[in-house]
Amino acid sequence: MSNKIFTLLVIFSALLAPSQVFANEVKMCCSDSIIIIDPLPEIHPGTGPRAPALVPISASYEAMLSTLFLTFTSNLGEIEVEVLNTTSGDYDSGTVDTQFLYATVPITMGPGHYLILFTLPSGQRYKGELDID
Repeated sequence: MSNKIFTLLVIFSALLAPSQVFANEVKMCCSDSIIIIDPLPEIHPGTGPRAPALVPISASYEAMLSTLFLTFTSNLGEIEVEVLNTTSGDYDSGTVDTQFLYATVPITMGPGHYLILFTLPSGQRYKGELDID
């Protein structure tokens, strides 16, 4: 009987060990920087103050992967993403499809202060900023 208990403990420990390793790997891949996304104000002459807009984009940056991770509250269609390294002046742009509510954007322009602009099909614009060492 004690051999069966010992065998079960060994099997149970072996099953837990990979998940502990995996948990550490997942933890290492968590985002290094959460990026605050703000709506860019639209200019409407003659209008009063407006209520704060719901921001449909969340972003984080993972330094080990040099990648921007984006999540969306709903399918916004194809949005344009512009990335400007304001330190070096380098610029890149492209579109991402929000159909799966998730997208990644590689950031390969080296260290600097980044301005990230998002333009939705409706014309609404959002911005975020990021410092990469």
